[in-house]
Amino acid sequence: MASESIVRTTEEQQQHDITVGTIKCTASIPFGGEEQWLYLPATKKFDLSRGSEQKIVFECNEAERNHSGFMIDPATAVLIIVDMQNYFINPIYRDHAAGIAAVGPTIKAIERCRKEGIQIAWLNWGITDEDLKKMAPAIQRGFSKTLGWHVGLGARLPDRQGRCLFKRSWNADLYEPMKAVAQPGDLFFDKTRMSGLWSTEEPLHEYLRASGKQTLLFAGVNTDQCVFGTVSDAYSYGWDCILLNDCTGTMTGRGAQELAEYQISQNMGFVTNSSALCEAELPFITPKACKLCDQIIDDFLPSLTLSVSWKKDGADLGNTIKPKHLQSQPSITLHDSTGSVTSTKSGLTYVITLTDPDAPSRDNPEWGEMCHWIATNVSVSEETLSVLPLPEFGLTDTTIDVSMKGGPDDVIEYKPPGPPPKTGKHRYVFLVFAPKNGTTEPLHLSKPKDRQHWGTGEERGGVRDWAGDNGLVPVAANFIYAKNKKQ
Repeated sequence: MASESIVRTTEEQQQHDITVGTIKCTASIPFGGEEQWLYLPATKKFDLSRGSEQKIVFECNEAERNHSGFMIDPATAVLIIVDMQNYFINPIYRDHAAGIAAVGPTIKAIERCRKEGIQIAWLNWGITDEDLKKMAPAIQRGFSKTLGWHVGLGARLPDRQGRCLFKRSWNADLYEPMKAVAQPGDLFFDKTRMSGLWSTEEPLHEYLRASGKQTLLFAGVNTDQCVFGTVSDAYSYGWDCILLNDCTGTMTGRGAQELAEYQISQNMGFVTNSSALCEAELPFITPKACKLCDQIIDDFLPSLTLSVSWKKDGADLGNTIKPKHLQSQPSITLHDSTGSVTSTKSGLTYVITLTDPDAPSRDNPEWGEMCHWIATNVSVSEETLSVLPLPEFGLTDTTIDVSMKGGPDDVIEYKPPGPPPKTGKHRYVFLVFAPKNGTTEPLHLSKPKDRQHWGTGEERGGVRDWAGDNGLVPVAANFIYAKNKKQ
């Protein structure tokens, strides 16, 4: 008896003794090994979500793509924007009409990705003298062809533009319209080849593996060079690849854009556009990125890892610590686990907060939230940031690179967690914020009038309200439980 999932219909026609038959398959068709795609015959779509309840469904032109669309899990997706730097698209260097045309659609794509919790990652050329010493001849020659045989990567450009594609030079900075939409929660990765994924030691490669990201959406320039090079390596290493074709462009001509799109759509993944992304449907639940306590802060995608430690213990996303071990102000360290700069601007100031949503008890949080600490004027180095409250409380990891500018300033001094007797466990949530506008200027934050309700005077008022009023966005979090021994 035939399987219920396969329906066979056969039409016999005696035309030159040829039997014409058709098979209609209604079962999902798997592709791949452990991390499978599913093709769904009923809708003619590919499911890349790997069983997730969180899905974004893209529609495609079936006649053009041979399928009607695909669906992804936003929690495991990343929008990678390649080389939208001054050197490549600023008009003072070249007339990159296709690159300029890609700016508007890319901004729209970024906005939609932020809304759905898709991580934004900027992948840019950013070399050093050490990179030049190890650089393959062909890579350096490629740039010398256009600049002249006597110059190339690392050459000093005129008018304070810096050395060609050197880290933190003006020419290697994001093109201004792109820079204007970058936010502190975005991730930034340097590359020294056309591809940002050519080696397992590349920062982007390490981040994607460590974070479990699976689906990569691509934008940027030049489509047939650095974008395609990175897509090709992503495909070879097993990531899902989606090209947003109106968010890309090239100056190569000769059908280069069309050829790159053909190769990607036929062999490596999918090709769509910003309109399909912006119009994509969410038939399932909204993605949850960071859900420590949804009544405390809106869901967000952490871009840094927060470590909190006292003399005898440390926070570990929900472990319980005795109040007597929490009396001294803790040491706080922000780790940039991606190995990349977390903002387009150096000198970004961060804010540390501590809040208790369970005051005086979880059953009766009439004082919640309770403000326990606000500290500002915290600066970050290229890889890590550390707050050292007092000399006697040093970091436990002496290998961490620390960069401070005068130490943190208390807006509200640290109030040690001290749950009252018979009130059960309290949550104490540490949140790190960055200025939404990315300013590097000193922050002038408002001081809550009262610790209860963070001075809002409203039931359940708290850190979310205060942060919003001060133009701050969350970038990291951690929390602990603590309870009085008298229960």
